[in-house]
Amino acid sequence: MIGFRIAIDAMDRPTKVIALSDTRHVMVLQPGQPRTVAVPSAADVVLVNATADVWVQFGGAAVLPTADITDGSAPELNPDARLIRGITAIGLVSAAACLVNLVFYQGCAR
Repeated sequence: MIGFRIAIDAMDRPTKVIALSDTRHVMVLQPGQPRTVAVPSAADVVLVNATADVWVQFGGAAVLPTADITDGSAPELNPDARLIRGITAIGLVSAAACLVNLVFYQGCAR
């Protein structure tokens, strides 16, 4: 698995450009049907992109919210980049059929 690296420009300043990952998953979601994905053991970072709104639960199964969730356990709507060190599963669910792309990296700073 590739380490998470940010490109540095000619003036030694960080850019918004990151290295390519060699660990990319695509999940096909059906409306209202949750999926759980095992996190690769070396992964510290995940980038999430989807073709529709997707609810993501880090560390377990996701539920499609149908009522208030006020105990702190709600899934996240459309997260982009997250540190996932120690997380073994990612739960996904969407109200619409969609594709979800998960791109994993290792070795991110704490």
